[in-house]
Amino acid sequence: MHMIMKILFICRGSVGRSQMAEAICRTMAPADWDISSAGTRVVGKDGMSRDGQMLADAPGAALVIDVLAEEGIGASGSIRRQLTSGMVADADRIVVMAEPETVPDYLKDSPKAIWWTVPDPKETSLERHREIKDMIRGLVAGFVKSF
Repeated sequence: MHMIMKILFICRGSVGRSQMAEAICRTMAPADWDISSAGTRVVGKDGMSRDGQMLADAPGAALVIDVLAEEGIGASGSIRRQLTSGMVADADRIVVMAEPETVPDYLKDSPKAIWWTVPDPKETSLERHREIKDMIRGLVAGFVKSF
C-alpha cells in the first residue's frame, strides 16, 4: 500500500548531508512524497542566520552541488532552512544526520526520528564528497524501499 509521506532530512548546516539526501530521495521516492531538508545550525561564520540562503551562495556548497550534478541532479537553487519544532511536528519521518550535541530536545525525543551516522563532508575533498554522496544514496534507497 502506497502512503503519502512528509520526509525531513536534517544535518547541522543544511549544506551537505541533508541537501544530498533530499535531492537523491526526490529521484527515488514516489512523486507525491513531500521531501525537504533543514539544519540544526544554519548560521554563517559571523553567527548570523543563513535561513533561506540558496545553496549556490553557501560557502562550502560547491562540491555538494558538483557531486549531485554528476548524478544529473541540479541542486544550486536548493534553499537552506533552519530546523523548527513546527517542521518536526509536521513531518511523518525525520532522518537525522546531525551531530547529537547540535540536535534540539524536541527532535531528540521525537519517535519519528531515524538516526544515520554520516560524516560531514565540510572542508573535505571532491573524492570524499563522492564517497559520502554514495553512502547517502545507499541509505536513501533502503529508506524508500522500507515503505
